[in-house]
This record gives sequence, C-alpha cells and structure tokens, in this order.
Amino acid sequence: MGQPKGNPYMKVDAYTGGQQSLLNSILQMAQPMLNQAAQGYQQFLPGGGGGQPIIDAATNRYQQQTIPTILASLGSGNKGSSALNQALASSAANLNTDLGAQLAQMQLQASQGLGALGQGGAQMGLGAQPFHLMQKQQPYWQTLLGMGVNGLASGLAGRLGAR
Repeated sequence: MGQPKGNPYMKVDAYTGGQQSLLNSILQMAQPMLNQAAQGYQQFLPGGGGGQPIIDAATNRYQQQTIPTILASLGSGNKGSSALNQALASSAANLNTDLGAQLAQMQLQASQGLGALGQGGAQMGLGAQPFHLMQKQQPYWQTLLGMGVNGLASGLAGRLGAR
C-alpha cells in the first residue's frame, strides 16, 4: 500500500478531440498571416530593400526642390563658386544623415515587430499544452483497506496496552 509503484504521474489530455481540432484549425489559419507579416517586417531589415521607396522619394525631392532652391539663393551665375559647392555638400550630407536615421528607426521597429510576432506565435501555439500531468491516486479500495487495517491495529494496541 502507500504510493503507487513506478511513475507516480499520469498523462491527462487537456482538450477534447473537438477542442484540439479547433485549436489546430485556428493555428493553421493564422500561419499564413503571420508569415505575411514577417515578410513585411523583413523588408525593412538591412538588405531587405523596403526603405528604397523612401530613399527614392527623398532623392527626387532633393533634386527637384533643394538643389534649385540653393541655386536660386546663390545666383545662377555662381555655378562654380565655393559657396555653392559648400551649400550643396552640406545639404547632401544632411539628406544622408536624415535618411540614415529614418531607415535605422524603421529597421529597429521591424526587428521589434518580428520579435513580437515570434513571441505571439509561441504563446498561441506552444502555450496551448495538449496534456497535463496529474499525480496518480491509489485505488479507493486500497485507501479503505489501509484505513481499516490502521483502525484495527489501533484498536488491538489499545486493548493490549490496557492489560
């Protein structure tokens, strides 16, 4: 009597067949959306090319707005002057710095988004444990038999001790 022999734990299903089937269906439906979101984030990681439209738009604005503004302010006859060269170099450096900062921010957000997707997927799929371990209980008849033997032994000990 006492504790059961062997493994003291038994495996108990956490879900019915229908619940497990529903959970599997939900996970299968969510997987393509998670993959698509991950691809979107990956475009903005280094080498992904997702920032190229932003770079192209900024370059076009620079060529169509900034350069003509600088030329107009310094005069169109100063095309070879050092002031014009300094103004153009300074504005190009500012453009590169601003684009670099913007792309770095987007890459940070993309990496955080990918991390959140991974964590959310893990919680959704891996967090759903299919079974639990429960401690085995000894059969009821063994419990009753043990109580009877203990009661009998106490009664006999009491009678023998009274003599």
